[in-house]
Amino acid sequence: MKLTSISQGLSPGESSLGFWRAQTLGWLFLAIVGFFIRLAVFGNATAAFWLTAALEPLAFALTSGAAVLHGRRSEQGDPPLLVLACAVLFCLTASALLASIAYGVHSLFPPGTIRVLPGNQYRLGFLYYMGMLSIWTLIYFGVSAELSARTERLSKMRAEARSLKLELEHLQLQIEPHFLFNSLNTIVAEIAERPAIAEEMTRSLAEYLRYSLDRRGRGLSRLEEEIEAAQAYVRIQALRFDKRLECRCHIDPATLEINIPRMTLQGLVENAIKHGMRAEHEDFPICIRTGLQGGDLVIEVDNPGRLRAPFDLANGGGGLGNLCRRLALRYPDRHEFLLEQRGAMTVAQVRLRGEPDSV
Repeated sequence: MKLTSISQGLSPGESSLGFWRAQTLGWLFLAIVGFFIRLAVFGNATAAFWLTAALEPLAFALTSGAAVLHGRRSEQGDPPLLVLACAVLFCLTASALLASIAYGVHSLFPPGTIRVLPGNQYRLGFLYYMGMLSIWTLIYFGVSAELSARTERLSKMRAEARSLKLELEHLQLQIEPHFLFNSLNTIVAEIAERPAIAEEMTRSLAEYLRYSLDRRGRGLSRLEEEIEAAQAYVRIQALRFDKRLECRCHIDPATLEINIPRMTLQGLVENAIKHGMRAEHEDFPICIRTGLQGGDLVIEVDNPGRLRAPFDLANGGGGLGNLCRRLALRYPDRHEFLLEQRGAMTVAQVRLRGEPDSV
């Protein structure tokens, strides 16, 4: 894994502020700890204070400079082994410098004023700072790698979300032109023989399109709005057929305010008319039922007729295939679609769990 700067992964302002806050607080804590360690070793508060005042700010400056330099170099994609070698070299060089300064400050105090450890002052200082800088480096690279991984995950999630949103918009755009095309064809077919019916259908279509355009850009609609749209669609299609076509609704009032993907009911009703009207029935009622079962929203649309090739209808590229794909995007692993024969009726059932995802 390529090691990147700790300032990556969040927005530049947030990450930079977070790093400098952690850097400052971390070295303030180390300064306090270092003061008490020196006080215990040397037995002189003044020496402990001046050693801390001279060395910890310098260590802060050195590590800050190393972090800034690494952040700039990481953009060029240096090999991990080179980065590791530079980190080791930095720890050795900085430890030697800090130990030398500590030894020099230590020698400024008159003999007898501080506790002396003969021959070990420089070595102890070097080991102390080597340990401290090594810990700082490990934490820095660990957090940096985690932020880099999180950035990659977030970027991937954003890309997937954008892709799903575009796909959902594409599926949505397929629906209304399809409906408009079918409706206009129906009107054209009636103009010559039944101009009054064609005129009424045109007015009904205009009302429906006004309803639809008012909600354009909204991926979700209240179930109550979906029922109104489905009823308007049935009225348009009812003018086409000599048979009596009607829409009957059995709606649980508790479901009216629930948001579902737009054009869900119309897709079910359109399929019922398209495939159910093949059957010979004087009356052709389409029944819409909604209810709550164990917290799930259940929507059923049934119509007279025999079911033909249900799996092709549900999984194909037609209206139901489009609907199933949109439900999969809005309710991943939280939806069910069923198309089955119940006696003389064909029933399409949609079961939705939870709130729809915002895509």
